[in-house]
Amino acid sequence: MRLLCSSSSLTFVHSLRIALDGEGIDTFCSDADSNLSSIAGPMTGTAARIYVLDEEDWDRAVAVMKHLDPSIGRAEATTGQARGAWPQWVWIGLGLVVAIVVAGLLGGQH
Repeated sequence: MRLLCSSSSLTFVHSLRIALDGEGIDTFCSDADSNLSSIAGPMTGTAARIYVLDEEDWDRAVAVMKHLDPSIGRAEATTGQARGAWPQWVWIGLGLVVAIVVAGLLGGQH
């Protein structure tokens, strides 16, 4: 069993699983974390993983995945996050810092 894809996009992972099943490639889909979809979700890591069960199916599985998302061929690791994009927890933290700074500026002008 070998990890093919780890993504926070359940839509992509399940589409990939269906495409792999259609090609006769045996997979295991681990999406147990999907019930953690909340504000803490982005901080808990990826939501779903696809594993290829038979090593001899690996090259075909990679080809199917690249066909679904051609941008994957340009990256060495496959994640649901775009290359160079910041994780969601960074955006949440920045939003909190901005809110505190604005509140401090507005609160100090009496």
